Amino acid sequence: MASHNQTGRSTRTLKNFIALEKYMLASPAWTSLSPNARCAFIELLSKYNGRNNGRIGLSGRSLAEHLHISRATAARALNELTDRGFIEVARKCGFNQKSGVGRATEWRVTLYVCDTTGARPSKKFMHWHAGKFHLTASSQSHHGLTREPPTLITQ
Repeated sequence: MASHNQTGRSTRTLKNFIALEKYMLASPAWTSLSPNARCAFIELLSKYNGRNNGRIGLSGRSLAEHLHISRATAARALNELTDRGFIEVARKCGFNQKSGVGRATEWRVTLYVCDTTGARPSKKFMHWHAGKFHLTASSQSHHGLTREPPTLITQ
């Protein structure tokens, strides 16, 4: 039987959970995400403890292991989340050749206040729109045309 305090409210505490806001789920940025990117976002949020936004360490390799996908697919998922404005790189990864120690990229979730800088939540994903793909001349593609990716609208 559940225990209650003097006012009749339950004293049971909630377990850790991840909240996905309805406005975020209805945004064009979220609906355009691939299933792998959505899973990557949930994996990143699972590492957020309420005090480490801007210091959430997650490498493409560990993400690939957790989601059982290839490292290239994990990297694409993180790039997709960055392009749509859900996450930002707070500190790039690095590897020290002398010591042999590697450091995972540290991420900031734009949904929450940054705990390292105190910056307010930017929620850049709310300003993203699908945009049209334009074929442009390019020396980078073998047939001379490339597709411009959707862009982030800044106001």
